[in-house]
Order: sequence, then structure tokens, then C-alpha cells
Amino acid sequence: MLDQSKNERNYWNTPIGITKEQWMVLLEDRDMIKEQDLQLLKLIYNRSGYKATAGQLAHLLNMPHHAPLNRQIGQLGKRIVKKLNIQAIRQRDGEGYNWWEVPFTGYGSKEGYYWVLRPELQEAMCELNARGEILLMQKVNFPEEIDMNSYHDLYEGAKKQVYVNSYERNSFARERCVKHYGARCVICGFEFKEVYGEVGRDVIHVHHLKPLHEIGETYRVDPINDLRPVCPNCHLIIHRKNPPYSIDEVIAMLKEAAIEGLYRV
Repeated sequence: MLDQSKNERNYWNTPIGITKEQWMVLLEDRDMIKEQDLQLLKLIYNRSGYKATAGQLAHLLNMPHHAPLNRQIGQLGKRIVKKLNIQAIRQRDGEGYNWWEVPFTGYGSKEGYYWVLRPELQEAMCELNARGEILLMQKVNFPEEIDMNSYHDLYEGAKKQVYVNSYERNSFARERCVKHYGARCVICGFEFKEVYGEVGRDVIHVHHLKPLHEIGETYRVDPINDLRPVCPNCHLIIHRKNPPYSIDEVIAMLKEAAIEGLYRV
């Protein structure tokens, strides 16, 4: 929620009148929201507070400057206004329009001007992700942790064979787990963002507390009770035996190593 104690001149939150349902249609129309636009919206969706500055996005995309992103969002806003035949939001000073204020609200800060996904757009993206029609989290496949576009019911299972045994994974369940626990390993406390910066934001493995090969059938997963974020190192140790080590067992290993001076907790 925006800090109302700041100067109102630093905030842009004019109603645009686009519903969640309209956003859902737009998100699936590649003539309106092009693939590069969708990738940009996904980056913002996956950030804390559903917000980012153009400079932060340019850094994540390895772009030398954020000016092309400003143009991209401006063109997106123009297309949407024309498609829906709605009134564009005028600039406060001057005769132009704030085209970026179609998908976003915004506010100024010492880091720059933040673009914030409009709530209706957030809801539309979340629902399409739950249906398996768009994938919001960055897809990184690991043995034992294969992501899958899935449904809001959060079913898991469907065993299959690849070069190693793997399972189809529900990406929406992973997203809810990370949003609840954060992207810090629950065993050793490692967080990629603290070491690698913005490129490491929300990068983490998700461990299923009960191995899926023991379940053997589709079931409904509880992202909070069934999943935990763990770093790749701890995740590898968990699966060093079958059945896997428990999280408490791996924590005990680290504590024992600390006692022997081999590891610092």
C-alpha cells in the first residue's frame, strides 16, 4: 500500500476503468500485449509490491538504459486505450498523456519513479496463471522440482520418465509457497538476492516435504503446509538418500558441522 504521508504530487493513481475481465482478454491478445510486454509485466508481478522502476527493469534485462522501456510501455498504453475506446489520462502539467498510467499506478521515490501494477491487472494475471494459461514465475527446471503450468486447484503428481525420474510441478503452488515463506532457504538461511543482487530475487528451489513418488497419484497440494523453500545445496543433500532426509535432519547436520568448526551458523 502506498505511503499516504508523502506528497500527493508524487503519486499517480487516477482510475482507468479497466476491469479484471478486460485485462484477462488483453493479456491473451498478442496483438495488444506483445510477448515482450508480457515478459515485462511478469517481471513486475514477481517483485515485492508488484512494482519496479524502469531503471530496475533495465538492469534485470541487461539493457544499457531504460528509455526503450518507457517507449514500450507508452506504446502499450496507446494500443489499449484505442482498443477499449477509453479516455487516456492527461499529464498534470502540459498537454500530453500519461500512457504508462494505463497498466500502472505510480509514485516517485529516491530510487526513481515506480510503476505499480494496477490491482485489476494483478488479479487478472493471477487468475490466468492459476488456469495455466500464463506462467508468472520464471521457469527453471531441476530434477525433483519440475514446474508445470497448472490450475488453481493445485493438483500435483502425474509421474513421467525423463533422463532422471521427475514429476510435473505446479508453478502456482511454488509461487504461493515463495510468497508466504520468502526466497530464503529454511535450512541454512541462504538468499540469492543478498549475494547476487536483483538478478537473484525470488530464485530458490521449492522442496516437497513428502516425496511425490511415495504418493503415486494426483492429489491436492497445500503450498504452505506441503512445500518449503530451500537452496540448491541443501536440496541436493536432502535427496542424497531415499527416502530423502528431512529438513530437521539437514539442519542438525549443519549444527554438528558448526560444533566441529566446519561451518558457521
